[in-house]
Amino acid sequence: MVIDGGGSKRRALLGDMLAEKAVNNGWEGFVIYGAIRDVTAQSQLNIGIHALCAHPMPTEKRGLGDIGRTLRFAGISVSQGDYIYCDLNGIAVSKQPLALP
Repeated sequence: MVIDGGGSKRRALLGDMLAEKAVNNGWEGFVIYGAIRDVTAQSQLNIGIHALCAHPMPTEKRGLGDIGRTLRFAGISVSQGDYIYCDLNGIAVSKQPLALP
């Protein structure tokens, strides 16, 4: 899942309970243009999470959001069906799967 939080570092967009639900639903990971919380607990989960920073304050859950939109932030564009590869150095987005060496 890719979340465009506008680069805000004022509130966390993902906590350990939602991350655990994602694991239980078989998700691969999150790319979040914003903050997360519960970093220690999330690091123990079998899911990839790439975010700007950690912040202890959660967001207010308002049930807002869009699915399937193309997102543009931090110099990248991500569309539904794109392949996303992350490591500790950054993120790569591709329209096709990349071959591993």
